[in-house]
Amino acid sequence: MKTKIEKVVSAIFSISILIAIMGGGIVFLMFAAALIVGGDTGVGIAVSAKNTVMPYFIRVATIGTLAGLVSFYLTGLHALFIEKKIKRSH
Repeated sequence: MKTKIEKVVSAIFSISILIAIMGGGIVFLMFAAALIVGGDTGVGIAVSAKNTVMPYFIRVATIGTLAGLVSFYLTGLHALFIEKKIKRSH
């Protein structure tokens, strides 16, 4: 049961972070298009990216972060720890 929960949480983490990264790319492209187009249309694109699109991807990134933390605690493994087993010969 624990293994199945670990796999589900890990999948949620992976999918959420992938969506958040792609969302960051979409927001970047929207801001780049706003700079290229300029004027009132560019302002509309930039404001739309900030107020409409970006909050959804921030929420998805938050869900992914939460799933990653749950995964760390369930598995007992953490990417920031370096564990080295030392074999001692007697």
